[in-house]
Order: sequence, then C-alpha cells, then structure tokens
Amino acid sequence: MTVVAAAWTWLPRQAPLQQEDLAPVEHSLADVPEVPQRVRVLGYDRAAFGAGWRPEGGCTMREAVINTQFAVAPAADCALPHTVARDPYAGEDLVAGEVEIDHIFPLSAAWDLGAHSWDDARRLAFANDPRNLVAVHRSVNQQKSDQLPAQWLPPDPAARCWYVQRLAEVAAVYGLALPGEDARVMRAQCSALPALP
Repeated sequence: MTVVAAAWTWLPRQAPLQQEDLAPVEHSLADVPEVPQRVRVLGYDRAAFGAGWRPEGGCTMREAVINTQFAVAPAADCALPHTVARDPYAGEDLVAGEVEIDHIFPLSAAWDLGAHSWDDARRLAFANDPRNLVAVHRSVNQQKSDQLPAQWLPPDPAARCWYVQRLAEVAAVYGLALPGEDARVMRAQCSALPALP
C-alpha cells in the first residue's frame, strides 16, 4: 500500500480545528483493525521516522503546520508568527513560542501497532503527514506523551470528538491497528457532543 503525504496546504485555515470536514469516527474505525491491547515492540527510536521535519515549501513541516494553524502566510525566513491561535486540545490561547507539534497518533504507539514493519519512506511520510500533526501548547503535548484515547483525551471536552475523528482517520489511512479499549473510548466521544464555545 502506497501512502502519499498531503501537502501542508491541505490543513484547514480555519478556527477552531473542530470545524474540519472529517468522516464520522465509526466510518474510519470500520477500516481499522482492532487488537486486544497495545504490546510494546522493542526497537522504537524516533530516528526510525526520519532525522527531523521534512522540508515543505521552503520551510519545515513543523513551521508549515504552525503557520497554517495560526492562519498566516509563512515568513520568508520561516520565523514563527507573532499572533495568537487556539490550542485545539485545551481550548485556550496558544502563542507560537509555546508550541510543540503533536503527532495525533503518537509515533511510538504507531511503532507498536504496525509501523515497526514499515519501510523508512513510509515512516517518514507518516511522521510528516499534516493529517497527523497539530500545534498545541508544550505542556499539553507533554501530558499526552505517547498515550492513546483510553489513557488520554484533550482537556477541552469540545475537542474530543474532533481529536478521535482525526486519530481514526490517520489509523485508517495507514492501516494501523487500535486496541479495542481505545476504539470503544473513541466511539463514545462523538455520541454526546458538548456545545462549542
């Protein structure tokens, strides 16, 4: 199966990110194999997904994601914007200097759930796929770490359906499995949506 990463301009230039046109979580999960649990596969190394961020439009994919989410045109020197965006996980203001890029489907979880058998090119595409990347506050990203939805959900309840829809879409596109408990938690997030602010 060949996977081609979308260009960074694929990312929506609207806020909040929850407004994206995503497939219902049930639709994406129908294409995702379930496993009883996540089993740690030895040998994970971040470098297995590439040495760093892929170049994208004269910047790096990291800079492209930040500029897209902050809805600004990239500066000639790819400097971070001096504006404020919304952290889609926390629902709070996000300043570019406090940003980390989260892999919605964490790299180490992907490794454990199938990516260990991929070739280098596919892992690099996965690590730089804008469908799987979002700019969030450093503290929120570190709190999430490599956890899946049964262990971690965005602190803003209004973000949870969007988050699991994105995660399910990435899993389906890349043929990654999900533990049954995570799939169950994901299905529950879109059943009774809280009102968006």
